[in-house]
Amino acid sequence: LKAVLLNAAPEARLVDVSHDVPAQSVLHGELLLRSISFIYGPGSVHLMVIDPGVGTQRLPIAVEARGTFFVGPDNGLFGQLQTVPGARAVVLNKSEIFREPVSNTFHGRDIFAPVAAELASGLVLEDVGTPIEHWLSGQLVSPVPSNGSFEVPLLAFDHFGNILTHLHTRQVLENPCILLDNREIPLVETYGEAGEGSLVALIGSDGYLELAVKNGSAVEALGANWQTCRLSVSSKR
Repeated sequence: LKAVLLNAAPEARLVDVSHDVPAQSVLHGELLLRSISFIYGPGSVHLMVIDPGVGTQRLPIAVEARGTFFVGPDNGLFGQLQTVPGARAVVLNKSEIFREPVSNTFHGRDIFAPVAAELASGLVLEDVGTPIEHWLSGQLVSPVPSNGSFEVPLLAFDHFGNILTHLHTRQVLENPCILLDNREIPLVETYGEAGEGSLVALIGSDGYLELAVKNGSAVEALGANWQTCRLSVSSKR
C-alpha cells in the first residue's frame, strides 16, 4: 500500500496514525477518526482501510470535510462526517485511477491508495468519483436525554483499559450524577486525582466521557461482561 502511494506521489509525507485498530472493527476505526479527523489540517488525506466487506457490493468512497479528504469503504467508518457542515462525498468509479488488476481482497492497495495519492497530488473530489447525496451512518450516535438523564452505552476500550463512550463534554451536565448499574462513579479531572485502583469517570483527550482506573484497567475492574453495564448521567439535585 505504501509502495503504491509513494510511486504515485513521491513527495507525499506518510504518517502511520495507527495500526492498532482490531481486525474488522469499524467501530474502533470510527473512534480513532473521532480523535484525529481534522488535527492534520486542510489538504491532508486520511486513508482508512478497515474493510471487512472488501470485494462485496459496499461502495468505495471519498469524503471531503473542512478541506480534509477521507478515503475508504462506505461501511459506516465515515458516518460521523455527515454532521460536518458542507461535507460531501463521491463514489470512487474512475477506474482509470485504480491499480490494475483490482484484487477482490485488497482494495486498499488497488483503489483507495491510488485515489488518496491523486488527492494528495492536487486532484479535487469530483476528479476521483461521482457525487453521492448520502453515505452510511456509523455506530457513533450521540446520546439523547430522556427525563433529564442520558443512558450511555459503553462502546470499546483502549490499550490502557479505559472504557470509551460517545457522550461529549458539552452534554455532561453541571454537577453530574454518574451511575454505573446504580453505583455512583466520581467524576475527576485527571487520572492522578483518582484514588489508587478506584474506578472513576473523566473527560478524555478527545472530549468524550470515559471510565478509567488509576494505574489499572477499567475493563478488568468491570469484568468480561462490561458491555452489558448501564451508564446513566444526570444532574444532581
